[in-house]
Amino acid sequence: MSHHPPHIYLNNTWYIITVATLNHAPHLAEPRAKQYLRDHIQKRVAEFKISLRAWVILDNHYHLLLKTRDGMSLPTFFARLHGAVSLQLNRWANCYGRQVWRNYWDTLIRDEIGYWTRFNYIHNNPVKHGYVKDTASWMYSSYPYYLRTKGADWLQDCWQRYPVVDHLDGDDF
Repeated sequence: MSHHPPHIYLNNTWYIITVATLNHAPHLAEPRAKQYLRDHIQKRVAEFKISLRAWVILDNHYHLLLKTRDGMSLPTFFARLHGAVSLQLNRWANCYGRQVWRNYWDTLIRDEIGYWTRFNYIHNNPVKHGYVKDTASWMYSSYPYYLRTKGADWLQDCWQRYPVVDHLDGDDF
């Protein structure tokens, strides 16, 4: 079995998405908020037939690495996702009508290096922001899935081949 990340056939439809809460408020700090967002991401991904390859949820933002059938579905995807999640977060906080989300930013992935580097960037985000000391400790990301299904050697090989470099600092706020 190969420990190398597979070749990705890019057709200009892979994106890294960054979504921030309004004023970077920690609306996602509670575990139930992260779980609710995660569950609704999964629902919307299935509904829109989006391929989701990596994700992470932090207290005030999240990242997705995804492929759409056409980029035009992204605004509708996020409108439905954020509408449902905002309603629930506001119910829990008893703050009806509060704006939760600032916006989302999408970056087109242009090559395989960009894909795998962002894959690693997403998984390293909790370490970057000081939530945990190692990626395996953060349960609100796709990293545990890859650790379980591909193994530590595969993830380490991916990290060594495609390290996160300084130019990705702009992918986060």
